[in-house]
Amino acid sequence: MAAKRKLLPKTRLLTVGYHYYESQHKDIELRYRPRQVPVLRLSGDWLQAAGLIVGQKARVKVTKRGLMIVPEE
Repeated sequence: MAAKRKLLPKTRLLTVGYHYYESQHKDIELRYRPRQVPVLRLSGDWLQAAGLIVGQKARVKVTKRGLMIVPEE
């Protein structure tokens, strides 16, 4: 019996996390204060269904409306 393929949803809801970066500020007193930056982590079979494969490069286009992720060919 053939395995039933799931239809992948067109949208995903992600939670924006955070990561700390060391500041590269010119002021020596502010330079080593870590600052919080937003992080998104993407994983899952839906990425492969969208055309991304392990080890492949992907281009992220930043616009005023959001992000577009496109696999490099």
